Amino acid sequence: MIDLHIHSKYSDGSNSIDEIIEIAKNKNMTALSLTDHDTTFGVAEIIEKSQKENIQAIPGIEISSVSNGHLIHVLGYNIDIKNSQLQDLLKIIGAHFNESFLEHYNWLQKNHIIDFDLNKILKYADFKQSLALSDIMKAMIENGEPYTLKDWPEFFNTKVKKYPGHRFIEDFPVHSSEAVEVIRQAGGIPVFAHPARIGKADLGEMELLLSHGLGGVEVYYPYHTEVLIQKYEKFADEHGLIKTGGTDWHGIELTTWDSEMGDYGVKSLEIINPSYN
Repeated sequence: MIDLHIHSKYSDGSNSIDEIIEIAKNKNMTALSLTDHDTTFGVAEIIEKSQKENIQAIPGIEISSVSNGHLIHVLGYNIDIKNSQLQDLLKIIGAHFNESFLEHYNWLQKNHIIDFDLNKILKYADFKQSLALSDIMKAMIENGEPYTLKDWPEFFNTKVKKYPGHRFIEDFPVHSSEAVEVIRQAGGIPVFAHPARIGKADLGEMELLLSHGLGGVEVYYPYHTEVLIQKYEKFADEHGLIKTGGTDWHGIELTTWDSEMGDYGVKSLEIINPSYN
């Protein structure tokens, strides 16, 4: 299986690029795509290192966006990671994530919910394009605090989630149509990620993006039942969209659904790369 939805330490995953390639080797995967959230920092590294293991790495990304009050993720495949419009958009998103993170952290610190030095978090995450809330716990673990990444869901729900003033979706600077258009400008194929996650708004939101260049739907996904798969296959076929799939892998500790890297995906890269054989 070719897993087209994988995250690394460069966004909110727990695996390094070397670890991802090792997992792919052990599962006899011939190809994959690193689709970190709102950054391409790991793409060149995984392409170079994968080639040495005879694994093809498709340059990818997962761009955060909003539409009609929904947080919508748009996957991009075969993107030019040096494209200036793409990188400008990622800088805008990264600045929003960093601002949101600091507001969140400062409130938690002020209200004595979290007592951990911000500078240690910034030092831990200095290799990343933007901060993620899970970097709080990752930095604490690196500092020797008595946690593991498996504690993150409880840590988030009992501590981080207490922040009352979060307007992440309301203030988010990128609409889903812009994410789709920028991926097209970067030479890539924009794919609507895990549509079932926005519930009954799924088909409507995908339809809104057709005129902007939406190229595919992530059909094969851990949360998608057979009924949902048939629903999205039908939508894709009706609109001439490609059908992709992936595990949404975040590492063994942070992938909280029952699947491993390579369990979901596609059988051939032909759908996103006609020259592949």
